[in-house]
Formats: sequence, C-alpha cells, structure tokens
Amino acid sequence: MDILQLSHYLDNLLGIKEVKDSPNAMNGLQVQNTGDIKKVGLAVDLCMATIEKAIAVDCNMMFVHHGMLWGGVKPIRGNFYDKVSTMMRENLGLYSAHLPLDMHPVLGNNKALADQLELYELEPFGEYGGQKIGIKGRLDRISAEGLRVKLEDKLGSPIKVIGSGEVQTIGIVSGGAADILTQAAEAGLNAYLTGEGSNHHYHEAIESQCMLILAGHYATETGGVKSVGKHLEEQFGIKAEFLDYPTGI
Repeated sequence: MDILQLSHYLDNLLGIKEVKDSPNAMNGLQVQNTGDIKKVGLAVDLCMATIEKAIAVDCNMMFVHHGMLWGGVKPIRGNFYDKVSTMMRENLGLYSAHLPLDMHPVLGNNKALADQLELYELEPFGEYGGQKIGIKGRLDRISAEGLRVKLEDKLGSPIKVIGSGEVQTIGIVSGGAADILTQAAEAGLNAYLTGEGSNHHYHEAIESQCMLILAGHYATETGGVKSVGKHLEEQFGIKAEFLDYPTGI
C-alpha cells in the first residue's frame, strides 16, 4: 500500500472532509513519497526532532497531530526548508490530522483520555465551529487529589488542578481548549480536563465552581496517534512506532 492509498483510507476513517477545523489547519496528506509504506512514525508534533527520530528508526511515513502546514502560503526557506528538504531527501511522507483526531469517537485523543479515566455514559461535548469536539461522561466518585494522582500515573506528566472537592462528572477536550470551561460549568459538570489554559481561567474555574484540570497540551494529545498506529498495524500489518518528544507544555 502506497501513501496515496493509505491517505485515502485515513481520510475516510477520520472524516477529514467532514470536520471543520481551525482556518489555517491542513488535514490529510501533506508530503507525498514513493514506494509502499513499511513503517509509520507517530508523533504529536512535526518538527525537526521528530523527523530525525523517524529517520533513525527507518520510518518512511509520519502520522502526526500537529502538521507542517499551518500559516497558509509561505516561502520555503529557513527552518521550513530544512524540514521539507530533509523529508524529500529521505523519502519520508507526512499525514496530519488535527481536530479530526481530537474528536474521533474511537481513535481520538479525547476518547483515549476518557478510557484512561474509565469514564462511562459518554456523550459528545464541547462546541467549536458548530460541532462537538470533546467528550463528557461519568466516573466513580473520586477526590480532586485522587484524580490528579491517577492522571499523573496514566500520562506521566505533572497535572495542575484548580478547585477542590469530589468529581463524578467531567468534560474533556484535549490540547489548548480551556475556553470550553464555560460550557462545562453551564452543563453542571464537576470538572473539565484540557491541556493548557491562561491566567484568567483560574478565576473562571474558582468562580464557576467547576474544577479545571490542566494535564499538558502535549500529554493530552499522545493517545490519538498511538491509537491510529495500532489500528494500522491490525488492519494492514504496517509497523508503527511512537516518537516521543515531550514539550512539557
């Protein structure tokens, strides 16, 4: 299976054309290559470090959450040239899925987080662009501190909890989606989990009495690429390897 065939499959699997994303996001195939896909490198971010990691472990395609093309048309020079030229020289293809990967009901980042927290009674949650991009659900009653410890164990990264009390209902939107805290509070949820926020979200959480859990932009978005890699291995026997390059943010 070459990259065009695999990209067509991924487009359909992830609903690339149906999902409304950020104005500058380009989902789908970003860099074509030649030959059959033998091994896929899975990464949260496309950067020179993950490109080099992919090459070092003999990947000929990368599947990432944050791709290379974001800001519209721009000249191929500087760091951008370095990435493009390296990928072309090494015959390394690139496929990117942003919101389609966040919100996928089976393979998505939010579903991975929900599974790690053992949520049940799952429902779509968190409106963005006229669509629900997150998940909400219930979990066995747990204290704020207990939930923090559980998440740190699952994600392997520091967790900041703003608020106190017990949690039985929670909304989740991975990445940088703290603005959706308002929707969580309006829905009467005990807590809202995302990756990162701004200073004003602290006050919003306290005043709305909806606990805000910041688990890291990077850490909350590793689950989706891993799930897609596992799916490709099971469906097509294509090898996949997660290329961990945490930002700490």
